[in-house]
Formats: sequence, structure tokens, C-alpha cells
Amino acid sequence: MASNSHPHPWSPLQAPKHLAKKLSLDPKTLSLASSDFGHINYETPLAVFEPTSETDIIDLIKYSNSLPKPFTIAPRGQGHSTHGQGLTHDGVVLNMNRLSDSRNGSEIVVYDEYVDVGAEQLWIDVLGATLKHGLTPLSWTDYMYLSVGGTLSNAGINGTAFRFGPQISNVLELHVVTGIYVSNFT
Repeated sequence: MASNSHPHPWSPLQAPKHLAKKLSLDPKTLSLASSDFGHINYETPLAVFEPTSETDIIDLIKYSNSLPKPFTIAPRGQGHSTHGQGLTHDGVVLNMNRLSDSRNGSEIVVYDEYVDVGAEQLWIDVLGATLKHGLTPLSWTDYMYLSVGGTLSNAGINGTAFRFGPQISNVLELHVVTGIYVSNFT
């Protein structure tokens, strides 16, 4: 029987050792990262990357860009993205949840009227941290068990947006990891 499938453009086994040990090829892990919210779209990645620091993410992006045909990298927090936004075929799903399990992930830090959080943090945890200071986010998602990065990547439209704007309108600064360097946008 002839096959129309093409060989994968790269193999996770070819990755540098420090990256390869954080690439999961486990069928169950790949299956969990293969569908979007509602299980409408399906794409099976070649691997799921479990970073424990921003440096891991930068190194993965640099490695991808060093290849003749770079692989796609799809960040995934709580997996609530729709229409295949958090999926990749022949690429790597970036499990952002692992950052919050690590000492190298970001903490939630409240400064005066602002809060500094990582993309991997859940809104419920941001709320808990701000309440300790008598504050709350002006605009928050209607479902609190979503990641900050996930909702901001979609502007953060929510039930309070009519009054305070979407979540992204209430962001003072973004810390963006591009693979070349880490940049702050204000």
C-alpha cells in the first residue's frame, strides 16, 4: 500500500541534549496536546516541550530557527483556545503550565496598583494575590482557571470589558520571549 505521507521535517531525537530531555514523546502527553477546546480541531505534535525557564523557551526557538525548515511552536496553557490556535502539526506544543511548577517560573508580585505575573499563571491565583493587598484586576476573565498568557493573546474579552476594556487594555507592560532576546513592550 502506497503512502502519501511525507517524512517529518525534523525529529525530536535530533535536538540538543538539554532540549531533548524536556521534549515529551509520550503518546498520552501527545494526545492531550492534540485537540483544542471543544475537541473540534485535531493536530498531533511531534513533541510536547516542558520548559522550566524562559531560557528553555529561547533555546527551543533558537534551535527551531537553526534548522533548514524550522518547526512550529504552539504555546499552550490550560488548553481553552479554539479553532486550532494552540495546535501544531509536525511541531512542538509548549506546555506553559510547567513554568509554574518550577522555581524558575515567575511569581505573582504586587507593586502598588500593578501586578507582575507570568504568562503561565492562572487568573484565580492572580486574584488571590491581589486580594491580599486589597486590590483586584480591573478586567478579568469570566472563567478564572485560565492562564494570563492565553487570555491576553486573545485580548481578554470578558463580562467587565464594557466598563474597563478588555484585559489587554489594562496591561502596562508585556514581557515577550522571541528567541532572539526577551523584550519588554510598554
